[in-house]
Amino acid sequence: MNNENILEVKNLSVSFNTYAGEVKALRDISFNVKRGETLAIVGESGSGKSVTVQTITRLIPMPPGEIKSGEIIFDGVNLLDLSEKEMRKYRGGKIGMIFQDPMTSLNPVIKVGKQIMEGIRIHKNVSKKEAKRLALEMLNKVGIPDAEKRFNQYPHQFSGGMRQRVVIAIALACEPDLLICDEPTTALDVTIQAQILDLINELKASLNIGVILITHDLGVVAETADRVMVMYAGEKLEEAPVKELFKNPCHAYTWELLKSLPRLDMDSNVALFSIDGTPPDLLKPPVGDPFAARSEFAMKIEYEKKPPMVELENEHYVKSWMYVDGAPDIKFHRDGTIDYKYKDGTVKKVKTSFTDINVSEE
Repeated sequence: MNNENILEVKNLSVSFNTYAGEVKALRDISFNVKRGETLAIVGESGSGKSVTVQTITRLIPMPPGEIKSGEIIFDGVNLLDLSEKEMRKYRGGKIGMIFQDPMTSLNPVIKVGKQIMEGIRIHKNVSKKEAKRLALEMLNKVGIPDAEKRFNQYPHQFSGGMRQRVVIAIALACEPDLLICDEPTTALDVTIQAQILDLINELKASLNIGVILITHDLGVVAETADRVMVMYAGEKLEEAPVKELFKNPCHAYTWELLKSLPRLDMDSNVALFSIDGTPPDLLKPPVGDPFAARSEFAMKIEYEKKPPMVELENEHYVKSWMYVDGAPDIKFHRDGTIDYKYKDGTVKKVKTSFTDINVSEE
């Protein structure tokens, strides 16, 4: 993996204008993806994960969607400055996308070989014979046996895992620089899920492409990703290398996401942890930390003022007042406790609320 950014998203904000008002779906999102790495985007439903990647590929309907601000720099080009005709050269060509359900991605009345060839002929401008050769090569590469026979079959003649392999073949047929995977294994059983994730990793390494992986499954993140971005209520709350995030979660939301994971060393009689409350209404998003209302560790200022993005060690970023001067020194633990460092330097494991604590605004 090298340090070249294939994608840079800068201060991206997206809204949807509805009959009820303006839904602020994304608010000031920034991140990048390097060649040869996987960035996982995690967060509960409605956090803005899919809107983020659909904005990158310019697939959100406008109206009602509206890009309020920001830049999407792909290989040195701002995609937001391109016309729809120019964008088609990138979408499917330089940027491939795997959707959640392969049956909604494939045309049921067109043979799979023809569907793979279509993108190749559009983006590579090759003959029908050459497109077929490349399509068969791609079917073999994604591990579909008897590719010659399968080439002339319809999607309903494939199993769920094989259909997802066809979708991956379509996404990679034009040798993109960036592959976006929007929950590509949600509809598959765990055995096939592991095969698909291994396949994506192998193709990422051999083609040296960047990958964005959207998932709810933190186990998949731990096994597959190089970096993780945690989203909540349309905002980026934390970003870190995958091992750093699991070892040292710093935002209360990340901590509670990890705390909700089942563990092998848990007592079978202990109920799984769940996060109380519901996400905020994005018609009227909170003025402070969007997770404050659901966090028992929220400070007073987190209800009143938007926290800054703080850079910690090991390329770890967190959007929280907890890491500015004057905040209590707190370290979260997976066992449901925290270390709270008092002003006299003593440290005590506690589980309490800090809603009465404020932070200096220096």
